[in-house]
Amino acid sequence: MKVKKLLVMALVMMSCVTMLFASPAKEEATKTDEPINIVFLTHKENEEATFARYIAEFQKSYPNVSITYEPIHDYKSNIEIRWTSGDWGDMCMIPHQFLPESELPNLFASLGTVDEFDAKYEFASAFSFEGQVYGISSTGTAYGVLYNKAVLEKAGVTSIPKSPEEFYAALEKVKANTDAIPLYVNYGAGSRLADWEWNARGSLTADANYKNKLIYMVNPFEKGKPYYTVMEMLYNVVKMGLVEDDPATSNWDTCKNLLAQGKVACTVIGSWATIGTQQACETPEDIVFAAFPWNIDGKQYATIAADYAYAINKNVTGEKLEVCKAYIKYLSEDSNFSYDYGGIPIMKGQDYPATLTGLQEANVTLVLDNPPLQQDAGLFDEVNSESELYLGKYPQKARIVEAAMGQSDETFDQIMDDWNKRWTSAQIAVLGPDYASASKY
Repeated sequence: MKVKKLLVMALVMMSCVTMLFASPAKEEATKTDEPINIVFLTHKENEEATFARYIAEFQKSYPNVSITYEPIHDYKSNIEIRWTSGDWGDMCMIPHQFLPESELPNLFASLGTVDEFDAKYEFASAFSFEGQVYGISSTGTAYGVLYNKAVLEKAGVTSIPKSPEEFYAALEKVKANTDAIPLYVNYGAGSRLADWEWNARGSLTADANYKNKLIYMVNPFEKGKPYYTVMEMLYNVVKMGLVEDDPATSNWDTCKNLLAQGKVACTVIGSWATIGTQQACETPEDIVFAAFPWNIDGKQYATIAADYAYAINKNVTGEKLEVCKAYIKYLSEDSNFSYDYGGIPIMKGQDYPATLTGLQEANVTLVLDNPPLQQDAGLFDEVNSESELYLGKYPQKARIVEAAMGQSDETFDQIMDDWNKRWTSAQIAVLGPDYASASKY
């Protein structure tokens, strides 16, 4: 009932204010002569110069608007605290798949409908609920492996691995023939463990509905299925001693610098990491992003997903709301944010940046998760929460790494059996005992 009331309020508000995609004449009408200050919480640190450039450009059209960016360290942990306190300014970034869809209206203002945004933007439904959009993705990310190809060549690896067997063999050569760490698992930066999981969807299956199928799938973590395969690869590289000596204390900045310096051969991550690593490398052409080591009859695929999204506090109204919407429009369409950070462009039809040309040259097909059918909206989140596996986050992946390091008595198969039991119990609790027969995918 609470969600329905909020949606009604959002719809009423929408009827009274100009939409984000207003005509130029209407946009002019929303510009205000009254001073407006916008506080914008961001996950990007040490980007003051970039933000200043965005603000200066926006102020050419909105000279009486000031925008204050507030970088938040350890954003995913601390933004939840800020949301709970209610003290989080006017705008913020929503981490992708971080909140259940049904929670979006409780925090954020509606920006319009999925149909309206889908005509122009990629990932239009990624931050939506019941047809309303609550966040616009700042860019898109492909998932795979970031390599220093100079290290591979020094080790005697002549081509980018396209199968698990080739991947293990390449890492073994790096270990035997160089002083570099074969793979930086980045356990200390928990989100990096979660990056492995993304490859269990489109990268391994080429199926845009795979995430939706998980809602109804019987034992999705059993041997032979994508999640088992990817998680076992994570377990194996740790067990085989092909990663850093102390994964528990590792972090992304260290990984980036070591990869750029040729002291690490590769890491499993999103394509967003490419440009920063290239910038840190004296020979940036050595840093290449490639598909996860898997192929289907020789053809490779890569899961893609929305990244952090621009969103507006649901308590922002009137002229300030319109200015916030206009700023999102500027960031999405005119700021070149996607290119600045080497991501998948948000505007449909735009060329990809140079950081992703490796995927294009390898003829890798990009696979975006389809939104669920209307009757299934929110079901994945319910099953995921009920199971306490929290797919998309990292604690359970940490459990795999700890087992591989010998810090627990669990075997990999015992962990996967536990995952299956939890998922099945959650499916029965949410969907009923006949859950498997209810799938429409």
